[in-house]
Amino acid sequence: MSLENAETIEDVKPALAASRYFINAESDLGLEFGAATHIGLRRNENQDRYIVLRRTRTQQLLFTNMPTEELTMPTDETFGMAVADGMGGVGSGSLASQLAIRTAWEIAGRTSSWIMKLDNLNSSELAERIEGFIYLMQQAFVHEYESNPNFRNSGTTWTAAYFVSSFVAIAQVGDSPTFLWRDGTMSRITVDHTVEQEFIACGVAPEIAGKFGHMLTRCLGSGSTNSRPDVHFLRLRPHDQILICSDGLTDMVADPFIASAMDEARTAQEACDSLIKLALDAGGNDNVTAVLARVKPKQ
Repeated sequence: MSLENAETIEDVKPALAASRYFINAESDLGLEFGAATHIGLRRNENQDRYIVLRRTRTQQLLFTNMPTEELTMPTDETFGMAVADGMGGVGSGSLASQLAIRTAWEIAGRTSSWIMKLDNLNSSELAERIEGFIYLMQQAFVHEYESNPNFRNSGTTWTAAYFVSSFVAIAQVGDSPTFLWRDGTMSRITVDHTVEQEFIACGVAPEIAGKFGHMLTRCLGSGSTNSRPDVHFLRLRPHDQILICSDGLTDMVADPFIASAMDEARTAQEACDSLIKLALDAGGNDNVTAVLARVKPKQ
């Protein structure tokens, strides 16, 4: 290798390192959240649980002889939201969804490194991290059963969205779906982990497959044999809306009406409240939950 080439490589190395490990955390996008849940009109308890959170990494000035007006105080922040739809007898399903939310909260506080960017939407590293996250959640269910045998027949779905800069990573286990509303059109991002969907994928007629719509093929639970998440990555645009809901909404309200409620609402919270009302007006056969993120240009 010539001296000239060696010097070129040495110059590139720190530039690559700078690009990989450091980034301007400022984004030209902001987020507005809303969330709502209801027991429904036919259930004795609400086994749905949700969470919306903001995580920050801040820098605080202690001492300096620099003019303080020249030192900005950056705040690096990420956001997350999730829905867990519990399954099981009275008390058990609620315990399962609560355990999922509580465990996720605890694991998030123990991450070994901060995610700074998602330039590669097919990032195997991030997908691996999410799978490890879900694995630890599943282990919490196994440990719970060891101390509480009555917990055996309970479980929960888990769908979460993690917002970093202008990207979102979505992880799903079960049948709590995620929708993207963009430019007046709503599309479903996730595919339900149900026997019905597997039958449809194999060409079984919808009227037959539909009889198995609530038989899950993946979930979190002490007896679960498959809790592997599907992971999706999206680059966000201004005015996008990301909705996570329980099947208490989608079983009662057709997609076009969900899209209209999201489109017409003035705020994310108003949209969530409208979606709950639609489900109740249609019969409210199940617990219903809606959590929504709206992407807005920063002023």
